[in-house]
Amino acid sequence: MSSHNTFNPGKGEKLAQRLSRIVARLHRGERLDKHRLAEEHGVDVRTIERDLGERLLGIAERDADGNWRLTHAAQSTIPVKHLYGYARLSGTHNLFPDDSLRYLLEQLDMPEPSRPTRVQATPHEDLRGTSAFAALHAAILERHPCRFIYKGHARLALPYRLIHKSGIWYLAAEEDARLKNFSIGLINKLEVDSTACFPINPAHIKYIDANDDVWYTTETTEVLLRVAPEAAHYFSRQQLLPNQQHRTDSDGSLLVTSKVNHIHQMLPVVRHWLPHVRILSPAAWHDELVAGLKQALRRWES
Repeated sequence: MSSHNTFNPGKGEKLAQRLSRIVARLHRGERLDKHRLAEEHGVDVRTIERDLGERLLGIAERDADGNWRLTHAAQSTIPVKHLYGYARLSGTHNLFPDDSLRYLLEQLDMPEPSRPTRVQATPHEDLRGTSAFAALHAAILERHPCRFIYKGHARLALPYRLIHKSGIWYLAAEEDARLKNFSIGLINKLEVDSTACFPINPAHIKYIDANDDVWYTTETTEVLLRVAPEAAHYFSRQQLLPNQQHRTDSDGSLLVTSKVNHIHQMLPVVRHWLPHVRILSPAAWHDELVAGLKQALRRWES
């Protein structure tokens, strides 16, 4: 006869869990009410008072309104609540399945060799030593026009955003009334006109915020791909193409649709997954892919 055992944490473990949650909320900058805490944790108010006044002595203190907050001595130079802000800034807020403050603090407190997780670094260009990034950042805030040399040509641009995509930093800027992107690593002889100030175009801001890529154009092309079962998992678990949608067919293959701004936005992805991906439409893009492959083979064979 088999029985199902339900795990019930002991008194000591319940206490540890309760204290860790309270500390995490204090580090987030919350003001805590003892009555609400007692209700949330299913204990009486005297227990919460003992938690805050004795067990967390030096960590929690009562404020003028009778609520509890983090003591000044326990506050770090950079508040722990900024962990979330930094994660969003760096685009890593969905990196871990558990993004709770408690989990993040546990990882940071654990010596690196002992951590059960390891994140492989993504290759990034190194912009250290160049002053362009900081100058462009200031120009965007102050709305100053910029002049620079880009791919051998003089440019006059109105800067809107610094955007990081696939390890490369780009400048989203208006040139000749059109929104364009410029690789910051290729910008030379940057000059910021601090005597002028340009008006913001709300349409540009809306477009930049709505797009997850740096190919800027008002025209998009709908692409249809067939992905073989061997590679279907990789396309279904993450967005490899902008505005990607997919349908699984009975043979395990995927029918993938995407709306892209330029053929070269899609070709690197298709080439990477050859021979498991085929462009069904537009047919002209399939022909261009094949022509490019044949040209490469001729070069390699010569």
